[in-house]
Amino acid sequence: MLRKITRKIQEHLGLTRSESAILLFLALGLIIGGSVKLLHLEKATARHDFSESDSFFAEASSRIDSILAAEDDSSANTKGGVVKRVTSPVNINKADLTELTTIPGVGKVIAQRIIDYRSVHGKFNRTEGLRNVKGIGEKTFAKIKEHVRVD
Repeated sequence: MLRKITRKIQEHLGLTRSESAILLFLALGLIIGGSVKLLHLEKATARHDFSESDSFFAEASSRIDSILAAEDDSSANTKGGVVKRVTSPVNINKADLTELTTIPGVGKVIAQRIIDYRSVHGKFNRTEGLRNVKGIGEKTFAKIKEHVRVD
């Protein structure tokens, strides 16, 4: 059957045997390639149900958002489930650990370092003296300077 087709091509188009074989080969390649492409298109249109993974990522994203919101809420610290907000500047020369942790950006570790620094070096003369405490750099001091005072 293939020979019959090549002979007809040769007769109608005036091609040599080699030319008609190449033309037939190219036509078969085109037909096979088109068929493969159609099969891939049918598979590509099959939809996958992403609802399970979407709900997983939505829940994880919600948890991450709540953690970030808690970190961003720098004007409040939590102790025993009660949110304490700074209402007036804290005297860093007299404040205990609990009072110091009410300052935004100051946790228990930094508060203890302030107390330790105060006990070694004496009272702070100015609020800028907090920059000498390990863990309080320019950024942290800029965040807390409105919430601290010295007497």
